[in-house]
Amino acid sequence: MPVRHIPNVLTTLRLLAVPVFAALMIGADGGTSPAAAVVFAFAAVTDFLDGELSRRFDAQSRYGRVLDPIADRLLIDVAVVLLWWDDRVPLVLMLIVLARDAILLFSLLFGRGRTLGIRVNVAGKAGTLVTMIGLLLAIVTPRGAIATQIVLWSGVALLVLGGLIYARTLRRLRS
Repeated sequence: MPVRHIPNVLTTLRLLAVPVFAALMIGADGGTSPAAAVVFAFAAVTDFLDGELSRRFDAQSRYGRVLDPIADRLLIDVAVVLLWWDDRVPLVLMLIVLARDAILLFSLLFGRGRTLGIRVNVAGKAGTLVTMIGLLLAIVTPRGAIATQIVLWSGVALLVLGGLIYARTLRRLRS
């Protein structure tokens, strides 16, 4: 397989990991599942590998520009909903993440982002990383662990900041 296809394969694997992760979480006793944690961690690592390989080997594609952010959001959104359902993340955190991602997805599918794709910014990338770490911690730590909540809220704050930067960028490009 040519190296230029590896980022798209990793994105596809991340998309395929989401239902596996969800099934493992739903079947987990009390919301902790080492198997779900492994699948989530694998999917999270593919997010950073596909981006790095794509940039390093100049292998960007329309497939990756569209599906990579959708795969990221889907992984995070499914995790946050299932962890909220099991009382491992607060309702407000879940609603913020889902609202931010719905706006981002709407922009990508129907708005200005459709032609531009998602322009990654440092705050959004850091927010994704910190949020994924926080969600992984929420999967494996006891409910209400303070360190987990700090990591999660820090990640969500960065995600919101990244979303605001993205919106400002789209507004500037539109004018």
